[in-house]
Amino acid sequence: GSSTKLQSQFRLTYTMILNLLRVEDMSVEGMIKRSFSEFATQRALTTNEYPKLLVRGTKTLLKLDEEFKQDSDSRIEYEDVEEYYFTSRSLLSTSKGLLSYILGAGGTGGGALVAGRIIIVTSARKHNYVRTPALVLRPPEASSKSSNTSGTDDTYCICMVLLPQSFTSSNDDAEKDLKLGALNFTGESQGRSFAIHKIHLDEIMFVSISKHKIDSKVFYKENVKNQREVPSSFGNPFAGAKSTKARGLVDDNPFAGMKVRGKKGNASSQNKSTGLSQEAQMVDDAMSFLVSSEKTELNSGLDLLDLRECAKNMHQGNSAMEFGSACDRLEREIAFVRQFRSHYHPNLERHYVTVDRKETLRLRVKTLRHLLSNESLQLFPDFEMRKAMLQSLGYVDENDTVCLKGRVACEVNTCEGLIVTEMVFEGMLNELEPAEIVAALSALLFQEKTDDDIGSELPQRLISSCERMKVIAVQLGQQQKDFGLPVDPLEYCATSLKMGLVHVVYEWACGVPFSSICELTEVQEGSIVRCITRLDELCREVRNCARVVGNPTLYRKMESASEAIKRDIVFASSLYVS
Repeated sequence: GSSTKLQSQFRLTYTMILNLLRVEDMSVEGMIKRSFSEFATQRALTTNEYPKLLVRGTKTLLKLDEEFKQDSDSRIEYEDVEEYYFTSRSLLSTSKGLLSYILGAGGTGGGALVAGRIIIVTSARKHNYVRTPALVLRPPEASSKSSNTSGTDDTYCICMVLLPQSFTSSNDDAEKDLKLGALNFTGESQGRSFAIHKIHLDEIMFVSISKHKIDSKVFYKENVKNQREVPSSFGNPFAGAKSTKARGLVDDNPFAGMKVRGKKGNASSQNKSTGLSQEAQMVDDAMSFLVSSEKTELNSGLDLLDLRECAKNMHQGNSAMEFGSACDRLEREIAFVRQFRSHYHPNLERHYVTVDRKETLRLRVKTLRHLLSNESLQLFPDFEMRKAMLQSLGYVDENDTVCLKGRVACEVNTCEGLIVTEMVFEGMLNELEPAEIVAALSALLFQEKTDDDIGSELPQRLISSCERMKVIAVQLGQQQKDFGLPVDPLEYCATSLKMGLVHVVYEWACGVPFSSICELTEVQEGSIVRCITRLDELCREVRNCARVVGNPTLYRKMESASEAIKRDIVFASSLYVS
């Protein structure tokens, strides 16, 4: 069978945090790093040499920043290219979210990315073009999303992209051998270059209202993948064969010289030439439309497609309002992008790619720095929230120095230390007798689920103290919830305090025989013995709390309480070890 997966049960407690804050040799973050829950992460960081990568990336980033500052004189009319880059990146993110949403219902997103649609795309690092128009050839397919409607990089459409004027064809023979209809094919028409590329959702700046009627099968064929341009002889297997006349043979074709009915002359050659001219004409028309769209965007701006109309039947109520506000934000960002001078410069991609490279490296350095910092630890947020909680209660000051209440809480290890500390500082235990103190403290140690009815036979001071303990627990639970910890106040109170043995322990501390106290509850005898035994340890801890605070009265009461319960069979030597 399959092996059992080991899972770390390491959890931070307030007592652990306070004790670690008091020592210099070990920090809380160091303890978390050494836990089993962080073992795999810390080993991966060491194996992948992330510290060396961080140092190398930081040096490269400083060099790029310096070169960018020195190159400022050459960026005439590009002074705002950095601001334009960040605004464009925000626009790309907003557009991706909206398109992912409307494509989640399947199809072309209500016609947003239908074949023939003009979109403005940016793919600086991958393809070296920015805010260039593209013609959708094949809309995103449902299989490309495969139940993933969050807009990942798997969702893409095939587009005919107008390449920038500065584009120069590469010397790659593999790309040169591609023919029209293949992905990544690059061609020329109307004095400009175009390419057939995959365009992912995070590369689409916005969708225009413009559409162009095309036969997408001419520009992109599904089964054409990296096919080389073959000679015409491969298209006709008999093209290289000599004719019968050339071989000196008698023409044995009985239909030779007959014309096809309804056609004149060499019809097949005419059709072939007509087909080629039609294909070239379609490419020219598409390129003319792309160039015209580019001019329109640089002059007055293309009209935007209203995505609300594309998604009008997809949502209702609050989701419609949220989608509408997101569309408003998209329109504002598009208008903001069009205000930059860099947006209208014909050679924008040159400096945009430089900024993109620099900022991408900055983001990776930031990610590496985060991975190597304490903030990447799984339990670090929990530690920060618990420390803020301790500071608000006065256990720790703003310099992470443990205060008096914190030193008192460090003395309690057998139960919830915060409740005991609050009880000590509120003076609750000063008002009780030793027997009443151990009875109240038993609620912190008993773990079984029983009826929590205390009983009316107990002294009123003890009943009031138990009710006050519940109030303290609920308040602590609420404060933890306010600081972001996943704590329910009532559940925290029910888990920390169980009053099932309060009456039993009180009677035991008053000298009642063990056989008699067993008749007061349905709890097993072993559970009663275990609870009373642990109570003796808790009494010693509370006694130490009184010593730290400087409360001799409580110190003597806790000694008396410990002596009251240490008797008879409960503290007899075990038959198994004696």
